[in-house]
Amino acid sequence: MSSAHDHTMSLVRKLIPPLTHSLHKGQAGRIGVLGGSGDYAGAPYFAAMGAMRFGADLAHVICEPGAGAVIKTYSPDLIVHAALDEAKGIYAARETLKGVLDRLHVLVIGPGLGRSEFMQACAREALRLARESALGVVIDADGLWLLNSEPSLVSGWSGARVVLTPNVMEFGRLAAAVGVDAKADGACAALARALGGVTIIQKGAVDTISNGAALPPAFKADGDTLVESSPGGLKRVGGQGDILSGSTGTLLAWGLEWARGAYAHVGHPPDAALAPHIPLLAAYGASTFNRAVSRRGWESKKRAMVTNDLVELVGPVYDDLFGRYQEEARGRL
Repeated sequence: MSSAHDHTMSLVRKLIPPLTHSLHKGQAGRIGVLGGSGDYAGAPYFAAMGAMRFGADLAHVICEPGAGAVIKTYSPDLIVHAALDEAKGIYAARETLKGVLDRLHVLVIGPGLGRSEFMQACAREALRLARESALGVVIDADGLWLLNSEPSLVSGWSGARVVLTPNVMEFGRLAAAVGVDAKADGACAALARALGGVTIIQKGAVDTISNGAALPPAFKADGDTLVESSPGGLKRVGGQGDILSGSTGTLLAWGLEWARGAYAHVGHPPDAALAPHIPLLAAYGASTFNRAVSRRGWESKKRAMVTNDLVELVGPVYDDLFGRYQEEARGRL
């Protein structure tokens, strides 16, 4: 890989808190996943378990009752709130969301959400609550569908805390909604600006990442866009984007906590120059990571690869990209 990539990854690694007995449970990432409808129980599981395998301490899934009953059978490690019940109405759902969001660093919205009026309304309420609470937010899948008609839900968010992860079709719909030419050069940066400075991972053969602003000097790169072109696997599986959402959410949580000084007492003080760019770094690091997981899964399983194979690879790939560098920096290897 290029020296520019290596340098950017060295900045990404600054977001990661050290493993130490001085941190208590929950300080190294409390991630929520809002999704899981009657038809889709796998996606929120992959996002939440991807976050935990990546290194988050706790993961909550907020979903419909039917999806919750299924997700609970997948893993006892996840905290499942099967409370988005259309029969009880949006007010009851909002009260559940308020209680859960108070416990989180970052909320991932969209995996398995579906497009029913009720679940889309739950996502709308969650975005409003997250905005009020200054939570970090990652939006994917049917969470992006909501933004097609209501881009103001993320536009002008105070502080850089929102990451969108659209695929080709999702990017095209979002661009059309705000009058951006999705096929033009610089479309990712233009869309990020049109949405008020959110960070976007435009997924594709290469991943294009931008918040619409000029890259700061610390990145040692020109322009307003980062490009991640490391090879991924040749088979695309449905839950791969969910693992990306979970890892993005974890890096974002670590970065936001680092910026506010939560890890200073364990020898990891914040860097004021990098603090405004944490979502951009989280997005780039997660893109690199997800492409490496996909490549490793393809090398092992070829056409037989499924998303569960990738979940099992999250830990080993994390260690290759991030873990061993931290250990070397602390003289433990």
